[in-house]
Amino acid sequence: MLQFMRRLAHAWLFKALMIILVISFGIWGIGDIFRGNPLQRVAATAGSASISIQDLSREFQRNLLQARRNFGPDMTAQQAKAMGFVDLTLSNMIDKSLLDQSARGMKIDIANTTMGDILASVPQFHDKEGKFDKDLVRQLLERANVSEKDFFAEQRNESSRQLVLLSFENKIPQPPSTMVNALAAARGQKRILDILTLENNSIDKVKAPTEKDLNDFYDKHGKEFTAPEYRGLTLAVLTIESIAKDVAISDDNLRKEYEARSSLLEKPELRTVTQVVLQEEDKAQKLATKARASGDLSRTAKTDGYEAIPLEDTDKRSLMTELADPVFSMNKGDISAPIKTSLGWHVMQLQTIKPAGKPSFESVKEELRASLGHNEAIETVTRMVNKLDDELAAGHPLEDIADEMKMRVIKIPAISAVGKTPDGKPPAELPNAADTLKTAFGLNNGEVSPVMDDKNGSYIVVRTDDITPSAIKPFDTVKQDVIAAWRAEEQDAVARTEAEKIAQGLRGGKPMSQFAGRVGVETHQSKPISQVGDNDPELPPVLLPNILKMKKGEVLTWPLPGKQMVLRVASVTNIDVNRDNIATGRITGELNEDMPRELANSYLKHLRNAYPVAIHQDIVDSVVQAPTGN
Repeated sequence: MLQFMRRLAHAWLFKALMIILVISFGIWGIGDIFRGNPLQRVAATAGSASISIQDLSREFQRNLLQARRNFGPDMTAQQAKAMGFVDLTLSNMIDKSLLDQSARGMKIDIANTTMGDILASVPQFHDKEGKFDKDLVRQLLERANVSEKDFFAEQRNESSRQLVLLSFENKIPQPPSTMVNALAAARGQKRILDILTLENNSIDKVKAPTEKDLNDFYDKHGKEFTAPEYRGLTLAVLTIESIAKDVAISDDNLRKEYEARSSLLEKPELRTVTQVVLQEEDKAQKLATKARASGDLSRTAKTDGYEAIPLEDTDKRSLMTELADPVFSMNKGDISAPIKTSLGWHVMQLQTIKPAGKPSFESVKEELRASLGHNEAIETVTRMVNKLDDELAAGHPLEDIADEMKMRVIKIPAISAVGKTPDGKPPAELPNAADTLKTAFGLNNGEVSPVMDDKNGSYIVVRTDDITPSAIKPFDTVKQDVIAAWRAEEQDAVARTEAEKIAQGLRGGKPMSQFAGRVGVETHQSKPISQVGDNDPELPPVLLPNILKMKKGEVLTWPLPGKQMVLRVASVTNIDVNRDNIATGRITGELNEDMPRELANSYLKHLRNAYPVAIHQDIVDSVVQAPTGN
């Protein structure tokens, strides 16, 4: 059991979890994990748990950051919602809630020592010398005003969820060789293709277009030559950050805050111990006796073939109940008698003691100044926003309001609903872009919006100054673009016909070399293609299902942007499953990887039946409102 728990502590799932947690400290603040609002609307219920709209929104925004890393920084919240990210986020949150309830039902509990291993394995919690720094974790918790008790409780929940899922790894038997060989034979069959490409722009058999041709093309493809609607915008921006710069906090107030936070700043006594855990009392007793004689538990344990585990800078609350009093009654260098816990018999040696205390006023003065300044700025901005609402309601000009309240003014002469200026680039600055654009394109000309809260400390008012309707660009201004587009379409049509003629020739038995000398034509052979990892990056993935069904000599044509592709299967090679260890190894690996995942997915489906799940779709849909324009 102990070894399985140790392996769990080093699993990639936990490391990934903790890295995400570290990032979330900076982006979201971890206090929200533990503090709720009884007035929150419920997006879904899962068993006895509820998922609020605020928690769903927060998790969606975190996932949106990751989506932008994968799909590009310009992805909007609306696009992510259309791709299903809101529903996927909610589904994952429901699964986590159900796993929590399942773990509690199984009475799964993660020991303090294992939690220590999990934290110590995360590089982001290490100091410059690469050692685990518990003070680093403490500082983050103090900034968020979250107790270590709450933090460890939350991480125990996450660890318990993963332990439930990881348990499926031990339930899968080795796949039978008959299954592996059959799949390897089917998927391992390799094809090599003759590839011919024909560039569209090599086709010179295109007549010159008449004016009628161009006008007809222009009329038919009007959307390609249409300018979007553009709007001129004026934004007035008020930020907590800008107000905080002007907030002055006296040293007297800082010292009062220092004293008020005395209990939070106080650090408990910390002790570093080395421990060895054995399952048999007599072996633990022998180890303790030998270690006392040598004075070094780690060296003695290594000599006897045991692993000594360090627990660095541990306070009394973080230790298992059975270990807390013995460890904190030891003197430096002492080696304990064997101590019984649910994990086995512990032999401990006390290495260092850090006395309890709190940092000096001077060492935390600037951090306190920033914290108090930020809090005062929030109060100031709250009053200013109320005043801003009143000023807007009174119909005062936006520039006058911004000048009086020292708001930053941003002018954007023209921008489309997707955030591009007429030169096709985004503006130099556009705060809270998605919501600002959505609001601006819902206003009439000259209309001013209500105050918008971006939820990140900024308040924005936008006015639409000018509206240029979407319209097809005049023919004369895009004539050269029309000629180029018309010619490209004609070349593509002729090239497709030529590619089909080449394919017919190949089907009739002509060699690929007969076509190689043509202008714009290139020929070569592909790399081997199979379903067990052999691929050629030049071939579009959408073609692979068709290619893997083709027989030797069969020919396929496929249009690509700017060119045509003609493929012929040159050879099909079956593998010897008794000799091809690579193919059978990959199939075995896939089965070993996929089957636990399938079992875990089946278990999650079972939990959704065992614990009633209800989704309030109208509330879920409000996470991201639909845009008003394209």
